[in-house]
Order: sequence, then structure tokens, then C-alpha cells
Amino acid sequence: MNDMIEYENLTKANALFVDEIKTAINEVVESGWFILGQQVEKFEQEFSAYVGANYCVGVGNGLDALTLSIKALDLPRDAEILVASNTYIATILAIIEAGLKPVLVEPDPHTYNIDPARLSVALTARTRAICITHLYGKSCQMDEILRFVQSHGLHLIEDCAQSHSAKFKGQQTGTFGIAGCFSFYPTKNLGALGDAGAILTNDEKYAEKLRHLRN
Repeated sequence: MNDMIEYENLTKANALFVDEIKTAINEVVESGWFILGQQVEKFEQEFSAYVGANYCVGVGNGLDALTLSIKALDLPRDAEILVASNTYIATILAIIEAGLKPVLVEPDPHTYNIDPARLSVALTARTRAICITHLYGKSCQMDEILRFVQSHGLHLIEDCAQSHSAKFKGQQTGTFGIAGCFSFYPTKNLGALGDAGAILTNDEKYAEKLRHLRN
């Protein structure tokens, strides 16, 4: 007897949608456009409208979303980014890939999200941005974080890989900073059939830069 609980069974999870998935796949195959294309553009429009952002840039996965968002800031090579110490490794890798230094900030033990009270301790003259992670479908304490970001002139990037549809005082995560980074890995709150990601922003020039980096 096997009492093991399955971590994920994508066959069962997608069983109700098999016909729709096959139809969508056939449409892509018949279009001959396998990279980006009209389906991606339609998703970008619908997802940005749903969350409440002006622009959405689809990318390959959540790591790409974080990496491109940070690279698009064009920060100096010695810059530091404050980041939650208990975030997934992708958040740290994205900072390092951009040639920047991650500075770990401990979480609030009651929420497991980054502790706003600890941000000032981690702040240095080289701090240029904060990358927060909204863990387990729960938004970070955005009032305190936004006050800190604005008072020190920092960029704010949101890792929303686990917070699709999460809100703080009625506003969805991914719309507070310069960029909201989403993963659609099959096990996420909103999972794709395979891997996928997206970046939300309200800055037109930043969105255009992200599209160039994506290509």
C-alpha cells in the first residue's frame, strides 16, 4: 500500500481542460508562429488588465522575469539590492546575474514575508533597490515598504511568483513597484501547461526596454 501524497499530478490537474488545451496548441501550430505571437499578446493584454497594470511583458519563466527586470534598471555594478533571506533561490540568482550584490533581510516570523523594520539596518550607501517576495499568497506590508522606498529614492521590484491575485488594501501585488514579476510554473497559483513568466509595469519606457531585453 502506497500512502505517499503526490506533490503534483499534472495529468489529473489538467484533465478537465484537455480539449481546450489541444485546441489552443493546434491553433499555435497552424499559425506557424511559435515564439511570442498573437496568443502571447492577447494574454499580456488580459493579464495586465486583470491585475491593474498598464503593461505586461511575457517571458520564458519567473527567473527570466526577475533577471530582466533587474537588468533593465541599469544599476551600477557595485549596487546592492535588499532581498528577503527566505526567498526562493531564483530571486538571488537574478540579482547576481545582473552583476549586483544581494543583501539579505530577515523575514517577519508571523508572516514569513520580509520584515520592513529590518530594512533600515540593511541599508547602505550602495543600496539602489529592494526586491520583495510575496510568499504563500500573502502580500508584504506595503505601507511601510513604500514609505521606506520613497524616503530613500529606491527602486522596488516585486517577486509575485506565489501571489497571483493577492491584494494589499484592495490593490493587487505586482502593481506597487517599477516591476511585478510573475511565474506561471505548473505548481504556482496560476500555472501554465509548461513554464512561463511575465513582468508587469506602469512605466512605458521601462516596458519597451524589457521587450528589447526579452528578444
